[in-house]
Amino acid sequence: MRNIAILKNCSDIEKNQILSSVEEDDNVIFFDNESEFLRSDNCEIIDIIFGEPEHSTIHAAKNLRWIQMSWAGANKYTTHPELFENIALTSASGAYGYVISEYVISGLLALIRKLFLYGEQIKNGCWDKIAGDDTLEGKRALILGTGNIGQETAKKLKYFGCVTVGMSRTASGELEDFDEVYTIDKLDSCLGTADVVVIALPGTKDTASMFGASRISKMKKDAILVNVGRGIIVNTDDLTNALKNGSLKGAVLDVTEPEPLTENHPLTYMKNVILTPHISGITWGENMHTRRRIVDIFCENLKRDKNNEVKKNIIDFGKGY
Repeated sequence: MRNIAILKNCSDIEKNQILSSVEEDDNVIFFDNESEFLRSDNCEIIDIIFGEPEHSTIHAAKNLRWIQMSWAGANKYTTHPELFENIALTSASGAYGYVISEYVISGLLALIRKLFLYGEQIKNGCWDKIAGDDTLEGKRALILGTGNIGQETAKKLKYFGCVTVGMSRTASGELEDFDEVYTIDKLDSCLGTADVVVIALPGTKDTASMFGASRISKMKKDAILVNVGRGIIVNTDDLTNALKNGSLKGAVLDVTEPEPLTENHPLTYMKNVILTPHISGITWGENMHTRRRIVDIFCENLKRDKNNEVKKNIIDFGKGY
């Protein structure tokens, strides 16, 4: 028998899907929140949690052996590997590519077609053409990260006529939506050819400060940088300086370091920057399509767990993702 705690607020459909994926003798308990779970008599017997428990909750759940997150990123936990000596951690990687790739496309189109500038101009009573309108067609897009987010982004960019270049640690797997694929050690030589650079990498010790002044200077002056990975990958001061002095055309930033930015930060007021508060993934509770994909992953892993099979999306604490 497995004792399973659901720490996400599930709909009746989601509850039924989860219940149909377990065995008759499994004990599945749905909690409205983590506090309710901690107050219950079940805390110490639970061996599986669906959700993102606080570190203190993990300590309290003495029998815990597996956490299935609803998030794709595991940064909350990877800096505390000691918590997971006897606990497996799996992510919802694969659930967010559809929606995050939409964010990338919408941000690029808004910048390239100057939609926000036109909106601001019209509100001020002006009805003129703004110089420099452009198109995605024919652009060369370098996408760092060839996982689900990178693949979905490449697929959508190809619809707009872009040449898609993927870049990852191993440059392997099914990467049919990329016209070219390289390993990450070729980054410096590829940057100067890209019109768009999309960062869809996890935040790890290897990716931290990957884009500082030196690397940004290798990009084309009319290039756009998009970051939907983690804020620590891009040095905020160096990016700000590059945008100020015209070394880059613009940026689409859903993540920054720090997050949120300090009050009155220059990036907040730049007309060639689209800045959002880490919302590209549309988290649990806001999008039923994303929720369905997350629950699908959890249910698949429940079946694998019962059959002692390797689970999907197991976090490697050595890699950080």
